[in-house]
Amino acid sequence: MKRILYLLALSTFWMAGCKNDPPAAIITEPPPLPPLDSVEEVTTPDLNFLKKYVGKIDGKLDVEMVLVNWGDGFLSGRYWYTSKNKPIELSGELQPNDNSFEIVEFSNGVEGAKFVGAFLSPDSLTGTWTSKDGKRTLPFYLSHSPSANDDANWSGNWHLNQVWDTGWLMFGNVTNDSLDFALTVVRGSHVGTLEGRAARKGSKAIFKQKTFEDEPCELLFECFNEYVLVEQSSSNLACGFGARAYAAGRFERKKLLRKTALTVGTGDGDTFFTQETHDEFRRLVGDKSYELFAFNMEVRERTTNQKGQTVVTGAVPGLYTTNEAIIVYDQSSKIWAATLDFEEGKDEPFVRHYTNDPASKTKMLPDIESWREGFKAYKVVW
Repeated sequence: MKRILYLLALSTFWMAGCKNDPPAAIITEPPPLPPLDSVEEVTTPDLNFLKKYVGKIDGKLDVEMVLVNWGDGFLSGRYWYTSKNKPIELSGELQPNDNSFEIVEFSNGVEGAKFVGAFLSPDSLTGTWTSKDGKRTLPFYLSHSPSANDDANWSGNWHLNQVWDTGWLMFGNVTNDSLDFALTVVRGSHVGTLEGRAARKGSKAIFKQKTFEDEPCELLFECFNEYVLVEQSSSNLACGFGARAYAAGRFERKKLLRKTALTVGTGDGDTFFTQETHDEFRRLVGDKSYELFAFNMEVRERTTNQKGQTVVTGAVPGLYTTNEAIIVYDQSSKIWAATLDFEEGKDEPFVRHYTNDPASKTKMLPDIESWREGFKAYKVVW
């Protein structure tokens, strides 16, 4: 009853005060889109780390170990008997469900003894050391040993935060004149991984080592408050990297997720001619799929087909048949689009199709059919 009286009162007020005014126009335009965040901070704790441990085997053999947990189940590093100071390479696997591990010694590429045990925490590990022939099994316990001169400005994890290129850099066992590092970069389908010990002087550290080629791998690290700059003066092959997996870049203390957008303009690299078509496309596919289209179109080409429709095809270099997309639209903002996507837990992509044309809800345009010629077997989700 109160709601009815309110509406009657409102009606009376309008007739008394605005009876000569025309009725207000009905708003049919969609509300403006909220801006897409271009950077999002990732707060999930890093699983990977680089630490130095000290302890004993059989309660009497003093050993030191530098161990890298790459965060994906792979462990690597080296250890040495303190009295001999002769490093022995290590490689192993970590089981994330119970933090158990098996780490194998390698000398000149040949497997040797192994450590089997578990992390009690990131700062301690225990288990048994078994000789290569299996005849000797001895207990061990190791705990994290930060350097007396450990520099917090260097130590820890640093992240390569780019839209299409990712990576991380770990520093540990930092002293006045040296530090240990572990580096991974992923650029498209090209990966580079390297670990070693660099000579340090103040805010700079240099790594130079000949391993893969006659040319030595040479990296320069320069540490600032919130980021580390990496310069690579040698070839990728000299460092054992993939063809495009160069290490140079800015590695930041914070882990960030940077997002890209489909641009509006008349340039060859732009996707849409007008903001109106851009916004209609974003409403059609939704923000999540919009980000997928934008990511899958790192490089793009815009052409016009025989019907006068604009056709934009794009892909991530080196990731064709897994990261590609196409958008077709006309002057009336009628849109047809498709992108490759993945179902969680599955390796094979599928084609996700969108359109605001009722006649094409389950039918692809010839341009889109031609675009997916290389992966016809992928299923289509309309």
